Amino acid sequence: MVTRRTFLSGSAAAAVVGVAVEPAAEARTPADAAPVRPIDRQAVVARHRVVRGKLDTQSPLQVGNGGFAFGVDITGLQTFVPFNTLSDWGWHSFPLPPGQEPSDFRGQVWDTHGRPVDYPIPNPDQPELSSWLYANPARINLGRIGLELAMPDGRAAVAGDITGIRQELDPWTGIIDSRFEIAGEPVHVRTCCHPDHDAVAVQIDSPLVAAGRLAVFLDFPYADGQEFAAYVGNYGAPDAHETTATTRGGNHADITHRLDSTEYHVALAWEGRGVFTGLASTGGELVIRTAQYGTDGHWADVTGTLARLVADDSLVLPVDYLHLGDPAPGLPKRLVLGYTYAGQEHDIVVPDNQTLSIGAAANRHRYRLAADGHTQRLRFTCAFAPTPAGSVPTSSATLAASTRAWRQYWLTGGAIDLSASTDPRWEELERRVVLSQYLMRANEAGSLPPQESGLVNNGWNGKFHMEMYWWHGAHWALWNRWPMLDRSLDVYESFHRSARERAEFQGFRGARWPKCTTADGRESPHVIHALLVWQQPHPIFLAEMDYQAHPDESTLQKWRDIVFDTADFLSSWAFWDEGTSRYILGPPMYVVSENTDPRTTQNPTFELAYWRFGLRVAQQWRERLGLHRDPEWQRVHDGLAALPVQDGTYVLHEGVQDMWTQWNYEHPALIGPYGWLPGDGVDVPTMARTAEKVFTGWQFDQTWGWDFPMLAMCAARLERPDDAVDFLLHPAAGFQFDDAGLATGGPFPYFPSNAALLYAVAFMAAGWDGAPGRHAPGFPAGRRWVVRMEGLQPAL
Repeated sequence: MVTRRTFLSGSAAAAVVGVAVEPAAEARTPADAAPVRPIDRQAVVARHRVVRGKLDTQSPLQVGNGGFAFGVDITGLQTFVPFNTLSDWGWHSFPLPPGQEPSDFRGQVWDTHGRPVDYPIPNPDQPELSSWLYANPARINLGRIGLELAMPDGRAAVAGDITGIRQELDPWTGIIDSRFEIAGEPVHVRTCCHPDHDAVAVQIDSPLVAAGRLAVFLDFPYADGQEFAAYVGNYGAPDAHETTATTRGGNHADITHRLDSTEYHVALAWEGRGVFTGLASTGGELVIRTAQYGTDGHWADVTGTLARLVADDSLVLPVDYLHLGDPAPGLPKRLVLGYTYAGQEHDIVVPDNQTLSIGAAANRHRYRLAADGHTQRLRFTCAFAPTPAGSVPTSSATLAASTRAWRQYWLTGGAIDLSASTDPRWEELERRVVLSQYLMRANEAGSLPPQESGLVNNGWNGKFHMEMYWWHGAHWALWNRWPMLDRSLDVYESFHRSARERAEFQGFRGARWPKCTTADGRESPHVIHALLVWQQPHPIFLAEMDYQAHPDESTLQKWRDIVFDTADFLSSWAFWDEGTSRYILGPPMYVVSENTDPRTTQNPTFELAYWRFGLRVAQQWRERLGLHRDPEWQRVHDGLAALPVQDGTYVLHEGVQDMWTQWNYEHPALIGPYGWLPGDGVDVPTMARTAEKVFTGWQFDQTWGWDFPMLAMCAARLERPDDAVDFLLHPAAGFQFDDAGLATGGPFPYFPSNAALLYAVAFMAAGWDGAPGRHAPGFPAGRRWVVRMEGLQPAL
């Protein structure tokens, strides 16, 4: 069990800083007004196309539709790097421990203000069931699609054989264009994802197709059981799962993949004459030619070892020192292997702790599509679904659909153009904004809240974190792209019943929302999951954003019960302390930074402010619905402990010792109440002193992800716009964006970095409730930062 530690509807103004605010292009202007030049949105996006010229084994380029994504290496497919094909619907559970059911689980009972409360913490008396509940279900890799490339001498091409590489992702169309050469022969691959179907379309042009030296493979892994996995799936367990295929019509194959109780379907449709074959029956002798295990300067010849392990022309072996010896203790090692199978030579490199699977066993779940005839073209679409698919769109239709959908995406909602700025950093900030918008649409616009690595790879078994849902999703509201957010907002309705049951089981009113979960809403047993609380007010914040954008009766009814039950929990979870005559929060509880003792932590600054905000806004909802204020909510709101202050500044939580020497690291949530939140319970001069202390004394090398946008928003509210921009471009290792826009923060990639950046930029550009009455109030005035904007909405 790993924690992060261990591993407003309508148009906003479009204007230029330093001049009178211009209305947005789509706004009505007086007849005698000068026409407003709209932002050239295509030009903004085009200047941030992603271009690559070499292989990257960590960071894929992706095509996706928000609930399904396909990561590619330099070939435009998953040829040399087993990047992932992930979805919102593809989940797998390993078999339960014998004789046990999820309902048998009992957590740990902790004293909570004098009464026993059962929390979903791993039970030492139920270790197997606790572990199973933590790890299952897990998101699965739906399959790998790559190229089989042969050199002129028949040897299988390796990554080092590729030359003349130029790969480009065009965010405007969602199409990846990959060009390279093999032994002087050109290969051109175009890849995209259908916006309405979980389908990948590929168009390949190369003389190698006609020469029989280029084909396409599909391979299907078993579940890997890994909590964190850059490459998801176990390709070395051929007996653990089942794959069957049938063909129909000469241009279509249906594949069914079964993993224990999970079953899903793959429909492959190709254009023109093609040959589809399963490789399980492909015979051939497996010969180990050479095998070296180790690292530079420290190699062991393991050719004989591997040769002796070959059985039935197959070899499946974990690559680690336990099986191959240890020529370089303490150093990361790899297996460099040359082998021949079915008369074809292969040279591969397998990193430590991966499973080697070659020969007949490796082909058990592998299929090949090749052209039949003398054509230099290979076109196909591969669709994935939980149920059998019918017709599959052609590759050309899919490319056209992708182009239309992405163009529509970029032309609706908000836009920012920073190109007239004189600050040389404008281009990098704009690049981050554009690529983050692409990545959010490809990875985080599905039917479920996103996991922290989106649909790139798996973290926490692919589960999502409800405390992070606000950071993943709130930017959609400020960028006026509500259809994207609406796709997953009904998670609160889906979880409503189980959240009420959770609260009642623990002796509270209302609904207690889970922390780490999947579509079933069941909490994954872990002490942090059980005791973290800052996700609880989120639905009230999201509901209020919805109402500000859509202030009508349907919005009130949509959220009514969720807002009220959330407020009931907030008020009942606060404890009346007779000794101090106030309501207190905790213990037990984990604060945002998850780095204090939950048994003693009490009255953290951020949570107190968020509780106040939630109860205040919930009362406003009652009034909008024609109801009287709830007396219990008001009693708790008015009686909550004040935000804790020591020596003139806010601190992490009440009673903390050595605040600025021992606790000045990880999430600086104590500044969150005035920036991210609108300041309930905040004394602004005290917050200003606190911010100065944080800005100058925090350990930013131990801070990551959304911390920096949160810091930027606090700086903006405090009218320190230069600091706000600096935080968005901070050099800390935990807040960097690679060439594809993928961000650091937690385990790579960390999408809360991207989403929080988008929220903060919109916040600083469009402003917030009570912001100074100048254009782009969060940016410095003058010509250094010229902020043209359209369609952005102000924050709360």
